[in-house]
Amino acid sequence: MTKLRRWLLDSAKPFSLLPAADARLRPTSYVDDQVWKLMPGSGSSPALALQTTYGGRVGLASLIPLWVYDGRVIYETQAYARPPAITAFAPGYARLQATLSPQLALQAEYWAIDSHTIGAQFTLSNAHTSPVQVRLDLFGHVGAQGKEQPLSVVPLADQKHALHLGEAGNLNPVVMMEGGAAELTDGQPTSPKIGRSFEIGGRKKVRVRWVHAGLPGLRESMAQAQYWLKQDWVPYLRQMQQAASFIPNIETGDENLDAAIATTFQNLTLAFLKPTASLPHASIVARRDSSTGFSRRTDGSDYPRAWDGQHPTLTYLAALGIAPVDAALAQGLVRNYLAVQQEDGWIDSKPGLGGQRQGLLCMPVLARLSWGIFQYTEDDQFLRDAYPGLVKFFQRWLAADADQDGLPEWQHELQTGYVYWPTFGGVQPWADNTAIHTVESPDLLAYLLSEAVSLRAIAHYLHDNTHEQVFDQHSETLKAALEQLWDGQRYVYRDRNTHATAARQTLLENGRGDQEHILAFNLQPASRLNLRISGGVDHTPRFKLEIRGHDTSGQPVVEQADQTNFIWQHNRGVYTTEAVFQQVDLVRTEGLSRVYTVDIQTPDTTRLDINALLPLWSVSLPTERNEQLVALLKAQFLRPNGVTMCATSDPQFDPANAEGSGGIWPFWFTLMGEALLEAGEMQLATDLLQRLMRVQVETLQQHKQFFEFYHADESKGLGTPGHLSGGIPVYLLLRVLGVRIISGGKVWTGGPFLWPNPVTIRQQGVVVERSDTGTTITFPSGYVAELPPQAEWQAVTDPNPKLSKPVKPVQPRSSTPDSES
Repeated sequence: MTKLRRWLLDSAKPFSLLPAADARLRPTSYVDDQVWKLMPGSGSSPALALQTTYGGRVGLASLIPLWVYDGRVIYETQAYARPPAITAFAPGYARLQATLSPQLALQAEYWAIDSHTIGAQFTLSNAHTSPVQVRLDLFGHVGAQGKEQPLSVVPLADQKHALHLGEAGNLNPVVMMEGGAAELTDGQPTSPKIGRSFEIGGRKKVRVRWVHAGLPGLRESMAQAQYWLKQDWVPYLRQMQQAASFIPNIETGDENLDAAIATTFQNLTLAFLKPTASLPHASIVARRDSSTGFSRRTDGSDYPRAWDGQHPTLTYLAALGIAPVDAALAQGLVRNYLAVQQEDGWIDSKPGLGGQRQGLLCMPVLARLSWGIFQYTEDDQFLRDAYPGLVKFFQRWLAADADQDGLPEWQHELQTGYVYWPTFGGVQPWADNTAIHTVESPDLLAYLLSEAVSLRAIAHYLHDNTHEQVFDQHSETLKAALEQLWDGQRYVYRDRNTHATAARQTLLENGRGDQEHILAFNLQPASRLNLRISGGVDHTPRFKLEIRGHDTSGQPVVEQADQTNFIWQHNRGVYTTEAVFQQVDLVRTEGLSRVYTVDIQTPDTTRLDINALLPLWSVSLPTERNEQLVALLKAQFLRPNGVTMCATSDPQFDPANAEGSGGIWPFWFTLMGEALLEAGEMQLATDLLQRLMRVQVETLQQHKQFFEFYHADESKGLGTPGHLSGGIPVYLLLRVLGVRIISGGKVWTGGPFLWPNPVTIRQQGVVVERSDTGTTITFPSGYVAELPPQAEWQAVTDPNPKLSKPVKPVQPRSSTPDSES
């Protein structure tokens, strides 16, 4: 593994090491995926602790090496002459180096073999000219249900032993070491550990391997561990090294940032799990760590939202991020959506490896995503395969237009990927709580316009002249529709039926739930009503609602509803009427007691959030309009850490997204970054990216993990820890740096370079160096191309390319119990 980038990362550096099986190379299990945590220690903590919870089966299981050398027991960090530091890592692999004494060096390598098996190889190097005696013990500890779990040793042949970690839920995990045995007193083990003593000759090395296997049966686990101790690991590690060469290695001059970027690519790669009977291609999970990956129901139906399917906002980030690394993984995410497509073009928003479905129409970003993936893969067949389904999907979205005015509507706020919009906000007490299906939104039109533009580009590339013209027409129609939402200063929401954008009108506050309310309230303009019912205990009451009034033509209107029509959470329910009222005469409920209160207001469609900026991302606006939106971004959305979700002028703006709308959310941040690049705002895009990456690096350094989103003003990660979306936006970074490596013989590069330091990117044997003095591309064949600083974006090819060989599977020495299947 000598070709991996060399690092020197101790516990104070920004990194995250979660050894897990790499689905590109090794078997994975969606319903029992065992992931470990590894980090160098500090002070009196263990220097090397490999830990897991077996997906939540136990509180914590640890494996710690103890060394006995020169009369000392060495396991605490402070006892090492030089504490362990990470010197190399790749998906599923980590290498650490340390010294037990000035003359005795240690190299510790950890390898996630599959979802149930992990192995390690310790190499000790003796710098003495005379031999030394060393003992290694591998100590196990398992805590479950608040107490230490008893471990045991299992006798093997030749007076050797395996370490049984007890029952971990339905598992019987076992550790076996080459030549490992327990220390016995009167035939009984003295402590829960196995080990061996060895002599290391002068100027010599000794290697010892051990394997942990966690399968349901004790015999199964032992057979699995024994199998992998008999295998030659070298071909597998060479395969891993070759696969790692496809991952961009980015040097920015800031090692902390470089480590965060490398951690992001590792997390991206490890987010994929192999296909199942429910999805034909590998799919992603949002959080793969030692506490996740175990389905007690054995089918994934009990998994939380991070594991119950590929959401389009996360898929967009993951597919574009992994596209330079592995075309099949990126394309497979799109193919999974198309695999669940129905005859009418409908695609579920969140198909999962366990057969899960969200039951909502997917956000319309799949054509834009497919076209973006193609920029990295240049795979014509992928476009040909995906194109018909993408066209049907686009047409299905155009049909989601209740009033048939050319402006389709969202059907549920979950489709947007964010449930804290000030105008909508589900049942949030600070939000307006308007039902999103009653509103025409600029973000949805921006997504659809982007889809039309992308489908036109695909049709053009595939020489489909007929559809190219059709999507030209669709683009013009959607531009005209989007223009209807422009109020002269910005894009706005408007009511689906009245087409009005209006501020809130309050009809009733804190009305008693057990009383009839005669309002005789004339609405200007005519509007729907938002009703909120609050009070009682934490359950949904049974009641009926009736609203009487008149419509815009003076005709009587009666709308009736019950508790099933309300969105209810805790002791609060909200409902938006389907009817539009010019006058509201009477509101009454039946079944509510006096402990409940009723509030009635009209929807406020004037509130400003990031959706007003999304048309900038559609790459179809005139220059003047782009400039207006960029000015709005700077005035209302620019914060110390990036672009926030809600205008800072909104009374419910909250930089933490806790008691209002805000924060920095990577999906929308990436869209804004793309939008600025397409609009020629390279400097602003670069500045925004550096703002976000600063807080991401600081968060990773402090917590050893990224977070789902980030505080808009403070250096703080928020939401789900370890969430895939919170990594460095590597797709956007590569666009800002102006480098796209297609293969060992082709590179796209050029355009403005505004990064403050020279940057070097290595991938597939290609080296691209960019600075304000120009660009140099060195190909694996030795061919060198140079571009001046002002060079335009262009393809650079090697006339005699030396292409990287595809990664081939390793043939095992013999059949395995189950992990090679």
